Amino acid sequence: MTVEPTPVTVFTGFLGAGKTTLLISLLKQLPKNYKVAILKNEYGDIKIDSALAAQNNGNLAGVTEMLNGCLCCVLTGQMRAAIIELQEKYHPDRILIETSGSAFPATISIQLRDLAREFSGQASGQCIRLDGVINVIDVENFTGYADTSKTAALQAQYTDLIVFNKWENVSERQFDIVWDRVNDLNTDTPKIKSSNGSISFEAILGIDSKLGVTLLEAPRHQNSHDHAGHGHDSDGHVSEIETLTVKFPKKDLDGKELTSFFNYIGIAPKDEIYRMKFVLRLPGSALPTASKSDGSEPRTYILNWAFGRYEFTLISEEAAPALLGDSLAGIGTVMVGRGDGRRFTKHLSSGILGDGAKVELY
Repeated sequence: MTVEPTPVTVFTGFLGAGKTTLLISLLKQLPKNYKVAILKNEYGDIKIDSALAAQNNGNLAGVTEMLNGCLCCVLTGQMRAAIIELQEKYHPDRILIETSGSAFPATISIQLRDLAREFSGQASGQCIRLDGVINVIDVENFTGYADTSKTAALQAQYTDLIVFNKWENVSERQFDIVWDRVNDLNTDTPKIKSSNGSISFEAILGIDSKLGVTLLEAPRHQNSHDHAGHGHDSDGHVSEIETLTVKFPKKDLDGKELTSFFNYIGIAPKDEIYRMKFVLRLPGSALPTASKSDGSEPRTYILNWAFGRYEFTLISEEAAPALLGDSLAGIGTVMVGRGDGRRFTKHLSSGILGDGAKVELY
């Protein structure tokens, strides 16, 4: 007896485009008893978004994060094992894959088609089918990063659906410029606008992607495209992004340390720093966005910063030990352009984040 294949939906988009926020919005719309599993890929070695996604909907069966590389090159072999684990452990109705901001979707589509053929007809519950690839566009910043990132342009070309995100604060003229730019890259693919970082769950259903079919004859490793990461990946990809790891010892993140850190996230250059993600243990009353209802007791927050925008999200206390351990009050990643890693390591180690910040080029 064969098993109906589990549909897989892939989300791509450049760093800070809003993929995680959009994905979480979908979790909140799931029908009762409809279970999804998430496979999330990220550069660096810090599992931040798992905690963020897990607390947002009871329909989330499980999350697996693949770190230290990209699904379309370094981690190609690991994706098979991760999907098998999600299938056997959680038996989801759908698998959502959130790629790193640097992923090349054509290569991932081919991998998923290969897996679908490998698992076809099995009764073990491992069967999958690629349902759709969705590209998220940051309207506010697309014209900037598309000029410097070949991968961002490729993501807009190889997709089944384009979502224009973060468009609410731009002029009609600016939106038209981005629309025309994307349309030049990809005329035929359907395009929709998000609503405050959200799209309807129905929009991702039944796309029945043909990407993996039409690209099966393409090279399995697209070595010619510039690729995010640090240095050169093992298959020859050239990096667009370098990643820094920042750690705060427990004694820090109070008084002067908080003031220095919060001052910096308010003035950090968005044309040089693409993305910052931090887990921070601190009093809610110390947040730049604090209200009278925020207490003075230490709590754990996730900071998401992208192109000058940032927000703090409170997470459960159960997740804090796994993220911070016993020795840290904060840990995070800072993603900068290729060739800027050493300069920013020196810059961020100068005390601008606080005297206790320890910065390493990943």
